[in-house]
Amino acid sequence: MLAVVFCSFLLPGTIKAGTWNDHFASAFLVSDWTGARDAFRIQEGVLQGQSALPLGVSPLNLVELELDSTQCSVGCWINVVSPNLHVCTKGALVLRHSGSSGYVFALHEATQTIELYRLSTQEMLLRQPAKIELRQWYYVRADLHGPTMTFFVDEHLIGTVTDALNPSGAVGLAVQDADAVWFDDFTIAGPRIVGNVDDVAMPQLTLAPQDNQTNVVFRFLATPPYDYFVQASAEPFGHDWQTLRTFRAKLQSFEAEFSDPITNSLRYYRVEKVPCYCR
Repeated sequence: MLAVVFCSFLLPGTIKAGTWNDHFASAFLVSDWTGARDAFRIQEGVLQGQSALPLGVSPLNLVELELDSTQCSVGCWINVVSPNLHVCTKGALVLRHSGSSGYVFALHEATQTIELYRLSTQEMLLRQPAKIELRQWYYVRADLHGPTMTFFVDEHLIGTVTDALNPSGAVGLAVQDADAVWFDDFTIAGPRIVGNVDDVAMPQLTLAPQDNQTNVVFRFLATPPYDYFVQASAEPFGHDWQTLRTFRAKLQSFEAEFSDPITNSLRYYRVEKVPCYCR
C-alpha cells in the first residue's frame, strides 16, 4: 500500500478525504488492481503496459479498481512510448467499466486525436485533434458527476459529455495496440472513495521558528512494517521528487518528525509509504 500527500509550505493543507493514490513506487501492483495484471509491470516507479497481441488486432488490455465512480475525479500521467503496426495506438483511462460497458478516454497517438468512446456500442462521444508525441508525458483527467463527464489533458479542457447509459462501474488504465504505454501518479478522489491512507495521519504542517529560522515541520505516525520517504519538488505533479529524509517503522510505531527551512521558492512535499518486508 502506498500513501502520498501533497502540500505547499505557503498554505497549510490537509489531504482530501476520499482520495486513493498509486504512484507505483513499490515493486508490484498492489492487490486493489484487478484485470490483465500480467500485461502490466512496474519499473523504476512507472507502470508499464503493453497490448495483448502487438502484431495482431487486440482488445484493450486493462487494470482497474472497483470503486464508486458516480461522482469522482480520476487523473493519471500517460506516456505512449512505442506504437505497433496498427492504426490504434492508445493509452487511456477506462471509466465506469462493467463487462462490455463503460467509457474509454484515450490519447490516440496514431490518429493524433484525443477521444472518448463508449465501449458497449463503440460510439465516438468526443474527439479532438491534438499533437501527441511518442515518449511524452501528458496528464489526463476526467471529472465525473452523474451523467455529466468533463475531460482534461494537461489541465486544458477537452470537452464535456452527458451520457447516462453507464452511471457507475470500475475505473482503470488501458493499452490498445501499443507495444508500450507508461502510467504514473494515478489518483481518484470523491466523496464515496475509500482512501488508502487510513493508517497514515496527514503530516501536520506548521510554520514555526527553529534556531531563529522559520521551518516547515511535518509530524506523522509511522506504523510497521513500512518505509516512509519525505520528498520535495518544485511542482506538485512531476517526476523530479528529491528524497529529503527516510524513516523505517520495523517493529513498532513511532511519531516521525521532519523539518525543512523555508525558502523563497515554492516547494511541495509528499510522504510516500511503501511495504518494507522488514520483519
